[in-house]
Amino acid sequence: MVEKVYALGGSVLTENLDKLDQYKNAFDSEKQKIIVTGAGKLKENILAAEEHGNQAELDLIGIEATRLNAKTLATALDAYPEIPETVGEIQKAAETGEDTVMGGLVPGYSTDAVAATVAELFEARLIIATSVDGVYTEDPEEKEAEKIEETTVSELRELTEGNNSAGTHDLIDSTALDIIERSNIRTQIVLGT
Repeated sequence: MVEKVYALGGSVLTENLDKLDQYKNAFDSEKQKIIVTGAGKLKENILAAEEHGNQAELDLIGIEATRLNAKTLATALDAYPEIPETVGEIQKAAETGEDTVMGGLVPGYSTDAVAATVAELFEARLIIATSVDGVYTEDPEEKEAEKIEETTVSELRELTEGNNSAGTHDLIDSTALDIIERSNIRTQIVLGT
């Protein structure tokens, strides 16, 4: 049974490809899980096509980038060999009892929103692994930024307002927050490196 769903920020993964063995060790110690990867450095493909494609086309480029990262991580973790592309495929993969790694699903959904949907589907805990160690009052690189130990969905909405374009969201987008809120998903934001 899936107990945890991880949203692994693409930049966390693509900037640490030399640490795949460490990911294997970290993820081996837990029960069955699903890991949703972001695009990371591959989001440059989205930016390159920005003036040539509409938002849906850019989302599709991003989805393919996330699936490439998912395949890389799935191989390193010796996880379920197929990368799910639909909810039905996610359920089929979970039925095997193996860990599953996946990327994006549909245009308009960030990988955080996909991870929230998967956590909702399995009534699992959601862990969002990012390049920072939690939620801050503003950009953590700013001196005035203060870490927030515990927060609500409405407070997160205020911090992340306007954060929904393909390849650009920073902490968490409104679609993911909607899903977390409607199913009261226990969510934790952690440093992914």
